Amino acid sequence: MEQLIKNTKYVDPMIDVAFKQIFGREKNKRLIKELLEHVFHQDITELSFVNVEHPGESKDDRKAVFDLQCNSKQLGDFIVEVQVKEQTYFDKRAIYYSTFPITAQAPKGDWDYDFKPVFFLGILNFKLTEPADSPGEYIHRFSIRNDETGAQLTDSLQFVFMEVAGFNKQLQDCNSFVDKFLYFFKNLPNFAVKPDTQNDSYFDELLAAAEYSNMTKAEQEAYNRRLKIQRDNYAADKFAREKALKEISEGREKGRAEGRAEGILSVASNLIKMELSTESITQATGLSPEEVEKIRLYGIGSMTTSK
Repeated sequence: MEQLIKNTKYVDPMIDVAFKQIFGREKNKRLIKELLEHVFHQDITELSFVNVEHPGESKDDRKAVFDLQCNSKQLGDFIVEVQVKEQTYFDKRAIYYSTFPITAQAPKGDWDYDFKPVFFLGILNFKLTEPADSPGEYIHRFSIRNDETGAQLTDSLQFVFMEVAGFNKQLQDCNSFVDKFLYFFKNLPNFAVKPDTQNDSYFDELLAAAEYSNMTKAEQEAYNRRLKIQRDNYAADKFAREKALKEISEGREKGRAEGRAEGILSVASNLIKMELSTESITQATGLSPEEVEKIRLYGIGSMTTSK
């Protein structure tokens, strides 16, 4: 395949192909395991990758395809989803996706509904919540709790959303593993050379796994296609936004101009009622003597309908 773009040293992990290359390989399992441990505050003794495609109960049911799913026999299932473009119901999508691992645990025959927890991690390139709801926050945690007391009903469903777009710290200001992870995750495609990891082996491994040159030719082609689609979509969205803003601005200006014109006609009408001379009204409004006389004889409607 012809190369579509000028490649950076490191791939963009927000692109699903690259994300799976970095975090979905057996040889890189440490990268996803330690991330999940820090995000969900769990000690994971063992972790295995699970098939990410989940068909429905019948051929007519909707299926789900996750970016990444892992299982810990000790703790339960972990789902990881990367979302670049804002989606209106991403929170509901997260809940819907969590039902598949639960259903998969149900045995045939009798069951007391004692299923292992499902942990959902969403890595987002947009704000999940309004800034006013959580100013300065970029990690949001949700579970099922009592509205009045805050007591947790069950730990069987846990959701964490990390907003990459809202993270703006520099490396020297990152005081936790999650902060450092978000720093490298967000800035990977911007690094022209290997950045200083402060001798942290985790982030050394992360950088090595994210190198474009470590992809196979087929993976590079798939990545380039996805990156081109993403950039084309961005350009199209930007054009649509700018066009919409221009139309809104022009509409407002037109409204203001029409409002000014209507205001002038209204002033002229009031001055006529006050029996001012045509010359005085012309000086006050900027209308021509002919326009003033037309209003005097036929009213404001004669001016607006003639346009």
